[in-house]
Amino acid sequence: MNNRTVIVAVSNQKGGVGKSTILVTLASYLNYSVGKNVAIVDCDPTQRSLIRLRERDKATMGKSNRLMALLDGQRESGRKIYPIVAAKPENAREVAADLAAKGDYDVIFIDMPGTMDAKGVLPTIFSSDYVLTPIVADNIVMDSSLSFARTTIKVIRSNNGLPLKDVLLLWIKVKHRSNSDVLSRFSDKLGELSMTVLKTVIPDTCRYDKEISESVKPYFRCSLLPPPAQYLKGSGLKELAEELIIKLNI
Repeated sequence: MNNRTVIVAVSNQKGGVGKSTILVTLASYLNYSVGKNVAIVDCDPTQRSLIRLRERDKATMGKSNRLMALLDGQRESGRKIYPIVAAKPENAREVAADLAAKGDYDVIFIDMPGTMDAKGVLPTIFSSDYVLTPIVADNIVMDSSLSFARTTIKVIRSNNGLPLKDVLLLWIKVKHRSNSDVLSRFSDKLGELSMTVLKTVIPDTCRYDKEISESVKPYFRCSLLPPPAQYLKGSGLKELAEELIIKLNI
């Protein structure tokens, strides 16, 4: 067991913002490229996005000699495949604690449902060490995201005994032109509210949607292999990992 295992709930009150995609790509980069020991608890019972991604990755990997060769090389380097385990929102924190007790993990991510109404969501969030909240520069999304972040931070500040230390907001899907005005306006608003916004900005790029395939096509999102180094530039992923390593002290 790693006594310094950090539990991070990845959550946003608004579904469909790309939360799970960012999470699994970040986890793969940290685990396979940086050498951090990672685990994921998938507690979105309606979608199980990451459980299903792992199943697709395994099925595709078994049909491709090219991909299997990459996986074999990774195993020879000593990097193990990180676990993705299913849990209900109400027992996700317990499952994370059990993983931490049995393994030497630097960080365990909990992929939360895209709603605060599900049973057990709030207790799991408040019993984690940090919340990572991807936000999109869209008025509708930001109204929901701000409501969630403000409420969560208010509870943290009024309850010193909570494990939860902070909510980390992460700009994703940033279009350099079309949503720059909205981004600027909400950035000012977040600053006025003294919210923690990560310096890293994830651009709106289709590479995050590219999964592995049997044919020789570029991929970026995979739970069994790291994102290829040649596609990291301009993705913001390396910068995000470096910032979180310092911020979370992992």
